[in-house]
Amino acid sequence: MHSRALIWMAWRQLRSVRARVLPGTRGLSFMTTMSIAGVATGVMALVVVLSVMAGFEADLRRKMLVGQPHVEVMAENAVAGFSLKEHPLEQIARAVPEAQLLEPFTEADVVIKRKRFMSSATLFGVDPAIGASNWGFNGAFINGGIGDLGARQGRDARDHSSLPGIALGDQLADQLQIAVGDELVVLSPQTGVGSILGGGTLSRSFVVTGIFSTGMFNYDSKWAVTSLDEGRRFMADFDESLAVDRFVSGIGFSLRDPMRVDRVKKTFERALGADSGLRLQTWQEANKSLLFALKLEKFAMGSILMLVVVVAAFSISGTMMMTVFHKRGHVSLMRALGMSRRDVLRLYLIHGVVIGVTGALLGLTVGILLCLAVEFTRGVPLPADIYYLKVLPVKYLPVDYLVIVLAALGFSFAASAYPAWVAAGQDPGAGLRYE
Repeated sequence: MHSRALIWMAWRQLRSVRARVLPGTRGLSFMTTMSIAGVATGVMALVVVLSVMAGFEADLRRKMLVGQPHVEVMAENAVAGFSLKEHPLEQIARAVPEAQLLEPFTEADVVIKRKRFMSSATLFGVDPAIGASNWGFNGAFINGGIGDLGARQGRDARDHSSLPGIALGDQLADQLQIAVGDELVVLSPQTGVGSILGGGTLSRSFVVTGIFSTGMFNYDSKWAVTSLDEGRRFMADFDESLAVDRFVSGIGFSLRDPMRVDRVKKTFERALGADSGLRLQTWQEANKSLLFALKLEKFAMGSILMLVVVVAAFSISGTMMMTVFHKRGHVSLMRALGMSRRDVLRLYLIHGVVIGVTGALLGLTVGILLCLAVEFTRGVPLPADIYYLKVLPVKYLPVDYLVIVLAALGFSFAASAYPAWVAAGQDPGAGLRYE
């Protein structure tokens, strides 16, 4: 029999469950409706949850790329750093032609103290003359700016002492109850006794010249930024020779295409060789744990919600078995009119797939409409003390949607296989005798 005729018969049979000819068809109609609703609910939940999680991931990736350099050149011994005299910026630029905005920096774990308030922090030293364009705090200043870090100023007009400038994340400033113009003390827990005797820095006073807000909790609550010369003083085992040799923790730079960092890494290793004492750390490596957690969470949520579709497929199987039982007279009549076993098998397989298609398309439509409502109305606010975003983000995933719909159809087909086989295998005479 022609496939188009079988599809028409399957659709008519699906609609005929509301007929009042046979007893018990109201229950059959209810089960069919619930099967469609189950598939639709599962598909809708998958579409909405995966779209929202993809929105979170896309926002985090964007802030990763904006908040830090795409690639950082580090020493093999990351604590000790390396000398810009031995490895100047020009050498790195030649080794990585794709590099843009090369900027040296220092990085050290410190403790910041103001009066009775104290907090651990990461102190970054950058060159104000270059502008620190590779870091997110550069364009996120609420007060002050990068150019103020090099300024020397007192606490007020009566205070003529010169203090280096420092900028803090807004949440770190709130923890310390500090504002622009206030003084604070930075303590270096990494400085040893030998380096202190040699001129190293155990503690140093700064004046706050700026406050920034990047929107990322780890940055705003932990970052403090000062000039490159001042940041160098808080490197491990600092002495004056580090300043003479212009030691830094690393050199950060950006790429035109951040997704091609692996290729850049290979180019760098070929240019400098394995014995250069330098290595590259990409933004993907720096955020490896977070990126893996996002993928794992997406996979886990998708797998759990896919179980809803699997359960709905079980209900399709039960509905199909009831349909075969109530329609056994119809099957016998169709067999008597010349329909083959294979046609009956195909008819009931199409019947089950039609249920799956109806539920999948309904769930996909409702899920996309919900995503559009969230995106355009901004109607789902998030608690500011828990999430760094104000509203739910949404990212549309056409390929994932297609996979979800195909998976729903596959489960529906599998759930229909046994009932269709039972219908095709029944004796036509037995069905007619029951009539």
